[in-house]
Amino acid sequence: MKKPHLKQSMKAFVEAAQIPEDVLKGNVLVTMEGQEHVVIENFRGISSYTAQEIRLVTNGKKICVSGKNLRIVSYTKEEIEISGHICKLEYL
Repeated sequence: MKKPHLKQSMKAFVEAAQIPEDVLKGNVLVTMEGQEHVVIENFRGISSYTAQEIRLVTNGKKICVSGKNLRIVSYTKEEIEISGHICKLEYL
């Protein structure tokens, strides 16, 4: 009987904290600025890194960023920022 009350309390907390629904669901968020810059949020780690390809592990899938002169500009637990000439971004 307490589960509906718990769900309502959690929903009220999420709304008050203004936590995006994508973050709660663990969805990967990809923001690209042209072909030179990409920010990927909610990923788990880096599986490989070269100047031509960066592979990331996410919840359930991998993401591959391919291009030329790729480099990691910043990297935290929550997001990674990649720059260079990005030719392709794909889910594997």
